[in-house]
Amino acid sequence: MTPSQVVEHVKQKDWNIAEQPGTVGVDAGPALLPLLNDQDSQVRQLAVTCLNAAGGPSARQGLLKALRDRTDTVRAVAARFLQGHFTVEDVPILHRELSGSSDEYVREQIALLLGILGTEVHFLETQIVKEKDEHARHAMSLALTRLGEAVHRQELIGRLQQNEPAERVSALRDLPYVSDRRLLVYVLPLLDDTRPGMNVGPSHGRFMIRVCDVAVNVASELLGGPFPWVEHVKRYSPRELQQAKMVLAGIR
Repeated sequence: MTPSQVVEHVKQKDWNIAEQPGTVGVDAGPALLPLLNDQDSQVRQLAVTCLNAAGGPSARQGLLKALRDRTDTVRAVAARFLQGHFTVEDVPILHRELSGSSDEYVREQIALLLGILGTEVHFLETQIVKEKDEHARHAMSLALTRLGEAVHRQELIGRLQQNEPAERVSALRDLPYVSDRRLLVYVLPLLDDTRPGMNVGPSHGRFMIRVCDVAVNVASELLGGPFPWVEHVKRYSPRELQQAKMVLAGIR
């Protein structure tokens, strides 16, 4: 599809264009940028989505602009798409956006990206002291943990060792982002926790998997899928749990 055709579909708010891989090419990026000034927030939101699909310099430019959009849904979409368009060279720009944004979700997503890109620990330590939103603070703490900051790493370990199933599950689900397999030593004891931990039922349905099941799923993700029998909506058998214990016990 030509850039002009892409633009027309966006102006008509045709969301099908964003759902078809390969429809929006990198050449459409420059033509999409003016749509970020459209009066209709849905047009701006779809333009951001298409810029993400297009990639290239225009995507980076457009996402930065959309982080300051007057509508929260547009800002949120731009924030979700940050990863993959920014590199270590862009860290100073992201620092500026994090410290200057009034949107807590934008700050949350930028903090997580900075943890992946390897920002300076001092910057996030300064920001987390100022941060009032609990979700953005949590993201900053996780980013600092990923970057090796000892105090925040210990906080995550403490959450894994909490007695409440919900707290354990919450901490487990943070581990793939932190991406430190050495933390699996603290996951090993949770393989014995057979209490209900998380609802994985479809839509409004209810199907609870246990804390131990979540622990297996997270361990499998961190280790690159060593268990061929893993399914994320499965309650694992005693034999499967034992196999997982043996693998985690061997990690140093």
